[in-house]
Amino acid sequence: MPVKQGSIVLVDFSYSNLKETKYRPALVISSSKYNETAIDVVVLRVTSRSRGSAWESKIIIDDLAEGSIDIEPSYVRVDSIYAVEKKIIRKIVAQLKERG
Repeated sequence: MPVKQGSIVLVDFSYSNLKETKYRPALVISSSKYNETAIDVVVLRVTSRSRGSAWESKIIIDDLAEGSIDIEPSYVRVDSIYAVEKKIIRKIVAQLKERG
C-alpha cells in the first residue's frame, strides 16, 4: 500500500536524548502526489494521551477507512510536525476516511 495523505504509519522516532528510538504512530499530512515522488513525507505525531489541548484532534475507529489503531481514542498532535524519510516508515497501519 502506498503512503497516502491520511495514512497512519509507524515511524522510528528518536527520544529527545537521541540515544534511543521507539516505533510510534504518525499521521501523514503531505499530499499523496508529493508522497509519490519525494523521499520524505510530512507527518503529525499520534499519541494515546489527551492533553486537553486545542492543538490535538481525536481519532476513533469510525474515522478509519481501513486498518486499525491500537489505542482508541488516539490523538493527533497538530503542533508536532515532522518530515521523515519514507524508508524509516515501518508499516502503514490504517487509512483515515476521506471527508467530503
